[in-house]
Amino acid sequence: RGRGGPPRRGQRLAQDAPPPRPLYVNNINSQRLHCCYRTLYGKDEVDIEHKDIMPDERCSVSLPSEVDISQVFSVASSVDLQHLELGSLHLAKLGQVKEMPVLTHVNLNHNHLGDVGVEFLFKALVDASASVVHVAVAENNIGDEGATTIAVSLGSLPRLTSLELCDNFIQERGSIAIAEAIGGLAMSPEEAEGEEPAPMVPLPVLSVDLKGNRSRELGARRWAEVICNHPDLKFLCLAQNELGMLTKENFLDLVCAAVASAALSVLDLQDNFPLAEAGKVGKSMGPPPKEVIEELLADLPAGEFDPAEVRRAVFIRRHRGGGGGGAEKKGRQPQQGQQQAGGSSRHPGGTGGGTGGGPPVPPSPAASLAPSSVGP
Repeated sequence: RGRGGPPRRGQRLAQDAPPPRPLYVNNINSQRLHCCYRTLYGKDEVDIEHKDIMPDERCSVSLPSEVDISQVFSVASSVDLQHLELGSLHLAKLGQVKEMPVLTHVNLNHNHLGDVGVEFLFKALVDASASVVHVAVAENNIGDEGATTIAVSLGSLPRLTSLELCDNFIQERGSIAIAEAIGGLAMSPEEAEGEEPAPMVPLPVLSVDLKGNRSRELGARRWAEVICNHPDLKFLCLAQNELGMLTKENFLDLVCAAVASAALSVLDLQDNFPLAEAGKVGKSMGPPPKEVIEELLADLPAGEFDPAEVRRAVFIRRHRGGGGGGAEKKGRQPQQGQQQAGGSSRHPGGTGGGTGGGPPVPPSPAASLAPSSVGP
């Protein structure tokens, strides 16, 4: 596997050099143990990319569309069917499966389910009252319609506590729908078409991975509200979501909310700011600009986050400062300078979920989230 391009002149590339380790390992719900490719590699702390599984576009395995995989869900505790070019037709009969008594993990990453296939999947899980705890449908051509289907289904799947939705086509509307469902946030009167919104409570979700979608500024604003108040959410990844395309404000709101959160251990916001690269057409994304980094380092509570990780826009809480100082030390509050007249004010220090209101969060909860420095 080639990593980072060819070596420069005068450098030698060690043939047996170990792959770089990620900054953290998200193993909430033992999700990595239910990925056959990670099991085959035998190392939990290695980043596995699509090209490691399918190094050549001509090397692919696909199931004919007439193959029915629905009965697997009725007998298996873990369904792991990745890189098989599965489409919605493969799940068309899944609704006929009335019971999924032992199913806990579903991993259908790197297929072609689309919005229709996701609807088949989640409707069947809900109708069967499945006790699934983890669902992974990364890189499946899922858009806002599929994301909305997932959001509507979450309340009927009470044990589902981790979602992997990386590298799809989920934009603001879909990301906001998932955020509102998980956070128990009522819709605005305009969204509810004038009806009184029904009371909602946060869902017991622990982990959400939306890397490689397009939540953008509106999605970032809604997720900031969620993590500021959510009592359970430990991991949120919004890397490569174009959060800083127009302004830094909502990006900073997310960081502020993470500081105030009583539960969040890892917030990954890598590669959300446009890079001005000479000679290149289009906008590539990278870390926050220098001035944003300086503002973050000046405002973040001392000692709680690693400055090297902050420069990459990864916020891993190493320990929590005592005396409720987290929210007070930050001079910034969510939506500072952006609130409109009559709009709601969101202050993380007053939510009851600040650093002084909840129990201390360890830097790497056992069998859940582990920074790479301490291993999986």
